[in-house]
Amino acid sequence: MRWVVDCAQVTWSNNTRSEPQTNTLMHSRRSSYIAAVAIGLAAAVVALVLTWPGFNLGLLGQALWRLELATYDVRLAYSVPNTPADDIVIVTIDEGSIAELGTWPWPRSYHARVIENLAEADAKLIGVDMILSTLSSADAQLEAAADQPLDWEPEPSADDLALAEAIAKAGNVVLAIAIAESHAQHGEMAAEIAQADFPHWRFEEVAYGLGVVNMPKDLDGWVRRCWLTRSYQDERLSTMPLLLAAEFKGIDHTTQATEVARAARVDSAYLHGDSFAIAYRGRPGIGFTRMPYWQALRGQFDAAQVAGKIVLIGATDPALQDLYDTPLSLGLEPSGSNETGRQMPGVEVMASAMDTILTGRYIRPASPALPIFLTFLLAVAVAVFEIRLRPLWSLAFVWLPAMVFPLLLALALLDLSDLWMLLMPTFLGVTFSYAATTVYLELTTERQRRRLHRSWSQRVSPEILRVILDNPSVAHVEGQNVVATVMFTDFQGFTTFCHEQPPEHVVETLNQYLTHITQVIRRHGGTVHKFIGDGVMATFGVPVLQPDHARRAVQAACQIQQEMDSITANLQLGRWPPVTRVGIHTGELVAGDVGSPELLEYTVIGDTVSTASRLEGLNKEFGTRIMISKATAQAAGPGFNLAPLGEVEVRGRAEPVEILAVKGLRKNA
Repeated sequence: MRWVVDCAQVTWSNNTRSEPQTNTLMHSRRSSYIAAVAIGLAAAVVALVLTWPGFNLGLLGQALWRLELATYDVRLAYSVPNTPADDIVIVTIDEGSIAELGTWPWPRSYHARVIENLAEADAKLIGVDMILSTLSSADAQLEAAADQPLDWEPEPSADDLALAEAIAKAGNVVLAIAIAESHAQHGEMAAEIAQADFPHWRFEEVAYGLGVVNMPKDLDGWVRRCWLTRSYQDERLSTMPLLLAAEFKGIDHTTQATEVARAARVDSAYLHGDSFAIAYRGRPGIGFTRMPYWQALRGQFDAAQVAGKIVLIGATDPALQDLYDTPLSLGLEPSGSNETGRQMPGVEVMASAMDTILTGRYIRPASPALPIFLTFLLAVAVAVFEIRLRPLWSLAFVWLPAMVFPLLLALALLDLSDLWMLLMPTFLGVTFSYAATTVYLELTTERQRRRLHRSWSQRVSPEILRVILDNPSVAHVEGQNVVATVMFTDFQGFTTFCHEQPPEHVVETLNQYLTHITQVIRRHGGTVHKFIGDGVMATFGVPVLQPDHARRAVQAACQIQQEMDSITANLQLGRWPPVTRVGIHTGELVAGDVGSPELLEYTVIGDTVSTASRLEGLNKEFGTRIMISKATAQAAGPGFNLAPLGEVEVRGRAEPVEILAVKGLRKNA
């Protein structure tokens, strides 16, 4: 097989590469970076399609949206002020009040007395978070209802009349409406069914207003939003938080709903339907002043606590089962509380929604352009840097920072500007980009890198190996002409030693000496190509270019002799004293992979290789231990004790070679 080489000759100056090699390396890197950019862009597109709220991707889309909501919960938990609101007080139907007043439900006269006391204390508005859809006397008169006309209703009890009178007298009581919605489907017919529980007409006609108290739940059942209005039988009903906030501010509730919709950007895909995100004031028991029901009933409170404020009456006792999971149920808030991680009572959720409107602290969806830009930017950056740094390093220094940066940005936006930026598109885009680039490298560069590592790890020093792995084209499989230095070594008297010693002792001894020689060669940046019996063939300046390759080779030869002298001095009597002969020549040679498709070997061939081998053999005739050519001496420079030996005829060369013996390093070198 004829090996055809068509490469420009390498010139040595300041570590520059040959033009073909440089062009190949640049083309390889350019191709890798183009592939990385393409991978990053594709990963960003896939991530945006999978995670954007406007796309309906079934169970996968729902799962990803749940993860998005989870990241929102973490951010919100760290941004709550955890200070009581100024304008809202909650009268709590709590465990202490039930223990003090007896089993729930309580007589309606209790509620009447509480409303009277709050009105006398000059509460501006009173919201009752209880569904007063029936009279308290209804159960007692149920049996008599069977014999009455269809429009019959029980007579109100004294407690009912007292409550109606208290509501009418206060003139500022808003009662609760509950609307239950369900989805019904029969064949291809589907419909949304709404059922509403209104207050009994005796209470409704004396109330200041009616407000819906239902809260929307997200896919995971957690409450993060509040409706503005609800539709029932073609009528738009305001929610209690909206109605109370509007009345407190003295504006029409329809106008208030319009202002909230505009300020909170309720038309965003983040917010499903006519709802806004609740800016929670704090954890249960922290965000609002609480007054136990029994104190309000007995008037044992300071009127200044409620004067001019909105007072909500509602259940907080877990036994009454009016509890909701909210972002503050995670228990991630920085300050401590004995209620951290607990569900939040419905009346407090409603108070939080009302406080959001009163303070105007709306959590607004950030512009879609921001997460889209970040997703494309970071996905491409991760892929490009991973090409440069390799997967393992990129995991810690590229992927992790690319995940942390948008998280910190999102935390800052929510905490400082009340902006909700989507995170899952960026998280998924960065992760997809890292994974896809890792697969790409595994199928291309990393596989080649491992092959090079296996091929070169035992031939060259770790420093040289690192250069080869970072620049695979220096170990190019095609042939290339380079100027380099070749070294051959051989042990004097080894043949006799083999005949006199057991085979296992011969192999053990040879391995020890070859280990010393190999270590010295690698220490000086040389490459061990092969072991030829008891000899070593090594090169300097190839495959990694080294302007001082000749000097490195001569220095390595001198150190080999020093170590062999040290070994010989410490040998026990009767052991074989190894004498190493070295031949070195510098010149042009051909380097590349040769062999068959089944077995390739990187090697060097040419007249320079043959000459170095002949010089090693001439040591025996001249009685020297290191012989170099004049070309090597000139390239190595000063610093060596040289002894000219004249010219010799070298088989295979038309012209004689001027040779020199190396006696060692100069002391001042």
